[in-house]
Amino acid sequence: MTVRRQKVFAATLVIIILAIPLWQGFDAAGFGMDEGFLLVYPELILKGQLPYRDFESFYGPGNPYALSAAYAVLGPNIFVERAVGLIYRLLIVAAVFGLAQRWGIGVAVGCSLIAGFLLAATGVIAFAWMGAMAFGLLALWLSTAPETKWRCILGGFFASVALLYRVDVAPAVIAAAIPLLLVMKGRGRWQWLAGAAMGILPLGVLMLAVGPRPMFENLFLLPVLHSSPGRRLPLWSADSYVVCLFFTHVIASIVNVTAGVMMVRRRPPNANAHVFLAWALFGLALTHQAWQRLDFLHVLYPAFVSIGLLPLSLLMVPRQTESRPVGHGRAALAALSVFAVVALAAPRVLMQFREAFVRVFVPPATPAVFLEQNHRSFPFSSQESARETARVLEQLQRLSKPGERLFVGPADLRRTNLTDTFIYHLMPQLRPATYFLEMNPFSANRPGSRLAADVESADWLVLNRRWDLWNEPNRSAEFGPDAPNEVVRQRFRLLGEYGSFLLFQKKQGQATGD
Repeated sequence: MTVRRQKVFAATLVIIILAIPLWQGFDAAGFGMDEGFLLVYPELILKGQLPYRDFESFYGPGNPYALSAAYAVLGPNIFVERAVGLIYRLLIVAAVFGLAQRWGIGVAVGCSLIAGFLLAATGVIAFAWMGAMAFGLLALWLSTAPETKWRCILGGFFASVALLYRVDVAPAVIAAAIPLLLVMKGRGRWQWLAGAAMGILPLGVLMLAVGPRPMFENLFLLPVLHSSPGRRLPLWSADSYVVCLFFTHVIASIVNVTAGVMMVRRRPPNANAHVFLAWALFGLALTHQAWQRLDFLHVLYPAFVSIGLLPLSLLMVPRQTESRPVGHGRAALAALSVFAVVALAAPRVLMQFREAFVRVFVPPATPAVFLEQNHRSFPFSSQESARETARVLEQLQRLSKPGERLFVGPADLRRTNLTDTFIYHLMPQLRPATYFLEMNPFSANRPGSRLAADVESADWLVLNRRWDLWNEPNRSAEFGPDAPNEVVRQRFRLLGEYGSFLLFQKKQGQATGD
């Protein structure tokens, strides 16, 4: 078997192994808001609406447009959305393998398995971050052959596509691009930059359509300066295993960058050293994502990049030359060492990986409950949650008319920390009545917000008292203006309570918004 075939075989085997625990994510309970807008926004785009102009979004346009393409072919469906999320993760694993295979098949298998081991704990939801990481790592991989024209162009193109998914990965993309561009010849460098210009072009076109101000507010001003104090989780509030995993990422990043600098300074110079340094800088520059919200999922976001590279760093630091591939035995030892460190620092990762692997073959004792409505579905963690949601939606379905306007939010609209965005997906015959299909603190409830006017324009309100109890060690508990609540009191009548849900109808004689 040729070396190329061995690499293809090994990469395929790794992807299959990691696809097994990821597969069970299709049956996992959903995130009412974060996964809800992955179902709602792409469908609104298919209906001609635009992000930032017609609905708020703190993320780049890449993910909703990619999902809208999938929905255009296969229909808006949570399983289609999760299939896209699975593809993102498998592309990440493939890119890690492609980057590491320069040092041998054993190294590539070890690094990709470690990265995939951490990725398995993130499920298969098609978060924009995963799309950004997939294209960012693919950009690094493709940029490692600067003598090849199409790889240079695609490398730059995919680097910009990563920014279309998450603009906040720009520091990581730029930091990683610098060592790669330095070793490219003049023509290759210009080809890479031309590809990057083509990749970022859709963002410019969208800005012309929606205007620079809404885009600036949605992508920078609101998420970074306004909402961040209501979302940030400080270090002291995090669980011990989250703190341990965070510092494992930080230490791994420092070790990786140190190893990369040492490799670049060695003589004779080796192009692989610049690839290694680019990968290390990419992982280090993602640290802000974990620091701004120290919970398990957000720490995993950068950790799989940095810790996935760590086995190679441990192998490269003591080496005096990089002329020969690393032996399989040493590669396996390095990967097992990193695996043991992660298992000790954050045993929950190991526990979730094991449970995910087992659930593929043995059904869980308490599976997620899928609520069906209008030939669509959404999974809940308990029968009780699914039952109370079904009750309010059945009543809304019975009383409402197609084309009427629906507003979904928390019961106390002075605090806008979360909302049940998935309800818009389950009730497609009703038009969303608000710009704030997702709720973010100090955005929807900021002074001068259009929230009160949006509420007034609705025919129906579905409000959830559960989100009034939201309690985090940040500023999310602060109240905004009471104007939206006043609109509810004056213009709407309560039809019923369904668990934590309240269903309101506009009072007769009140004008309906356009």
